[in-house]
Amino acid sequence: MRYIYDTMINNLKRANMTTSTRKDIVYVVVDLWPMEDKTEDVKKILYDTIVEAKKDRTCLKYELCENLNEKSQVTLLQAWSNEQALDQHLTSEIINKASEELRQLLTKPTEIRRYKNLG
Repeated sequence: MRYIYDTMINNLKRANMTTSTRKDIVYVVVDLWPMEDKTEDVKKILYDTIVEAKKDRTCLKYELCENLNEKSQVTLLQAWSNEQALDQHLTSEIINKASEELRQLLTKPTEIRRYKNLG
């Protein structure tokens, strides 16, 4: 747990964020349900997306997780410096390409939830 906290603090410093701008942070949870025989293909696409996203200094966190109770679900956990940074990411070429590739590999539509930092 300490590692995650330290990573977030280092990313905040890298993005030159002050305490007052930390409330601008937007957290995102993206749930995906790959077809049973396409899970590795989905993970590969997502790993490529993660590598590109982490190059953006407004990206504070971008991790791929597997649901412990439902192995057929994967989740992206993200944190962005602000809503504008997230919107730019969601309309980027890498996301458009990944979305197109993923569309045919999923059993149901992707769910995206946004959360704001309350303090």
